[in-house]
Amino acid sequence: MRLKKFVNELSSEYGAGITFVDIDESIFKTFAKIFVMKHGQVIKKLTNQEFNTYELQDGEDFDFGEFRNAEMFNKTSIPIPKTINRIKRMFKNIDRGKSKVIFLTARSDFDDKETFLNKFRKHGIPIDNIYVERAGNSHTGTTSQRKEAIVMKYLSTGLYRRVRLIDDDMANIKGFLSIEKKLPESLINKVKKIHGIEGDESIPPIQFFGLLVKENGSLKRIK
Repeated sequence: MRLKKFVNELSSEYGAGITFVDIDESIFKTFAKIFVMKHGQVIKKLTNQEFNTYELQDGEDFDFGEFRNAEMFNKTSIPIPKTINRIKRMFKNIDRGKSKVIFLTARSDFDDKETFLNKFRKHGIPIDNIYVERAGNSHTGTTSQRKEAIVMKYLSTGLYRRVRLIDDDMANIKGFLSIEKKLPESLINKVKKIHGIEGDESIPPIQFFGLLVKENGSLKRIK
């Protein structure tokens, strides 16, 4: 099956699907930095990718001022056309009564919601019909673990039989793919019951697709 088909077909005879799409460096090239503070001084400035794996040392704290700045996001973020066009196609093709597209960001709440949303509207992204999950609102675990927890929140409904993550960070992709091996038996049974596939062992109850956003905006499927 071609990669384009993975992205465009969120609903099929296999069942409803849900696709999670990262924002920073996946939909937009962004320039906000997270400051690492110690004794009131900035000792490091981290990019979004660096923040994903940075571990605070004794006496250090994060300053998310730029990361929450909606005006900075709106004015400086550069669209990644391939991803934006992909989202528009996905949203056009899905059965919104069953399947979903969710934006999943490492950021927390912005200081101005409408200014943040206007950036998406400006580029024709149907943001008013797409929920934005903000992993940064949680303070437990790494970015990858926070994103995993949000994915599991949706999967626990038992409604989705195919799930995708589109993200520029390999650690997030690998963490997402690891969920398949950790699915509780109770959830597997719930999915089978809802979708009437009890006793069918020919295909997995939930299919996982990890799609890495490359520098030019193209996708690479990670297995």
